[in-house]
This record gives sequence, structure tokens and C-alpha cells, in this order.
Amino acid sequence: MRVIAGKYKGRALFSPKDESVRPTTDRIKENVFNLLQRKIPGCAFLDLFGGSGAMTIEALSRGAKESVTVDISRDSIALIKKNFSKIGIGKEARLLECGYDAAARLLSGKKFDVVFLDPPYKADFYETLLDSIKENALLAEEGVVVFEHASERPLRLPFGWIAADERRYGSVTVSILTYIDS
Repeated sequence: MRVIAGKYKGRALFSPKDESVRPTTDRIKENVFNLLQRKIPGCAFLDLFGGSGAMTIEALSRGAKESVTVDISRDSIALIKKNFSKIGIGKEARLLECGYDAAARLLSGKKFDVVFLDPPYKADFYETLLDSIKENALLAEEGVVVFEHASERPLRLPFGWIAADERRYGSVTVSILTYIDS
């Protein structure tokens, strides 16, 4: 794993020690950030399933103003801290050790321009997760949710959510979502 672009370009990151964390591949990460290139500079970035911290580091490398990274796993939190320390990430990044639902309540009303979601592919709470983002008003006006999920598990979007873009990378699909409050 490495940082693809920006001020930390080319820097290597520590990888998870086992298969319990599935980092976003460099290819997918590069494509996602290319799609979001106009949204990242100066943005508030939220990663609700931090894993290794690689997506947050990439966002900060490309000019995100601030970030919040969330994970419930102690191993993931330790890995994220290790990667943040290695790269020199400081006050611009906040790290929360809790589940997505607790984080959404804790951050309620804080507006994020980009919310990145990469929950376990077999999770049964995809739709609940989107409802939680909406109910806790986490998405800024014109903000986007980037949802990485198994291609075999299409998203059933709750009312108000719209897929603005969707890209398939073999067994992985990345959906770019917006919310329209009607």
C-alpha cells in the first residue's frame, strides 16, 4: 500500500497483518480520487470504516482540510495510528474508536463533503448505514458518499439517495451517492 498522489505521494503505508481488514486496492483508490479530484481540496472527509487509514491519508495528501476516521477494531485503530504517525498526520485528523452508528450520533450535525464507506462486504446494514448518515445530518450540501461494496451485493438505496456514478472493478463496485432532500 502506498499514497498515490499529493504531498505524501509515493510514501509506503503499513498493511494489515491478516485478512480481517481488506484495504482498498491502489487501483481503486486512484480511480476514486480521480473521480473526486474537484471535491477533495479543502474538504471535510469522513471515513466510517478506517481499516488502515489509507483513504484518509490519501484525502489529506490531496488537500483535504480535515478528516475523521472511525473504526471499531482495536487492531485497525492501532494500524491507523501507526500509519498516521509514519506519514506525520497530526491535528487535521481525528480518530474515533467506535462503531459507525455511535460515530454518526457523536458527529451529528457536523457536515462532511466526502463520506467514504467500505464496510464488510457481507454486512447486512448497508441501507441502515445510509439512513444513519441522513438522520444525523452528516453530509454537506453537495456532498457525496463513496460506497465501496461487493459487486454481488447491489445497494438498495433508501428514499432520497441517488447513485450519481457507479464503477465496477471486478468483484468490487464503487457507488458515488448524493442525497436529495425533497
